[in-house]
Amino acid sequence: MAERVFRIHEEAGIRSAFVAAWALVPALFAKAKHGLEIVIRPMKDKRSVAQNRRYWMLLRELAAIAWIDDRQFSDQTWHEHFKRALIGCEEFVLPSGAIEQRGISTTTLSIEEFGEYMTQIEVWAAEQGWPLMAGEWRAAA
Repeated sequence: MAERVFRIHEEAGIRSAFVAAWALVPALFAKAKHGLEIVIRPMKDKRSVAQNRRYWMLLRELAAIAWIDDRQFSDQTWHEHFKRALIGCEEFVLPSGAIEQRGISTTTLSIEEFGEYMTQIEVWAAEQGWPLMAGEWRAAA
């Protein structure tokens, strides 16, 4: 167990979150090399359904028009590429013991951060000579 996140929506939930966290301390502390970290912050607003729809429109459009070394890539491949390039990577261990990397999930981004992320993708695509028309959707929406 690497970490646990408790989301508290009402003041009444604070005590139960702390009780549950306290119960995890012995197991986590035994595995922690440098101690534990407690972070309390306002919950981030998640991206909207409209943002998510626009994001996948951008990726599908890029997959349809972009060619690199005589190859095209799927929207899923572009999704993973941009997560790694623009958000970063996280390591995870497979049951075999092999260590792999994957892009950090876009769901970690706030509404504002996700908007900036899409803008970075659009700028990159335009610089490559592939201006994305899904960007026009933003003005119409």
